[in-house]
Amino acid sequence: MRNSENINLDKIEEMAEGDMDFKAELLQALYTSVQDLQTRYVEGLSSQNAEALQQARHKIKPTITLFQLKKIQSVLSEGKAIISTKGFAALGQHESKFTQVTDDLLRELEEEMG
Repeated sequence: MRNSENINLDKIEEMAEGDMDFKAELLQALYTSVQDLQTRYVEGLSSQNAEALQQARHKIKPTITLFQLKKIQSVLSEGKAIISTKGFAALGQHESKFTQVTDDLLRELEEEMG
């Protein structure tokens, strides 16, 4: 199994313990979770709603930790820091960077799901 900067695929293999149906369920749950994050986070950015962004980050946090979603974690942390120190006006290319990272992960998950 290969790993990437997007996700630790070995963790999915380890959790599935050879059960291909469970692996498929894990991948689908992860895919849905990332899609939900993408939708909620972009909506929060568009409406400049700091609480919605915080809720989106909080909801995905266990998934980020468990599957070592380092790129998403980095982009979310970067956005949080920018908003807390400089405000929404300073976000610049943050939304496109976030979308690129989540799209890359979703594409990788699609490949794993076959």
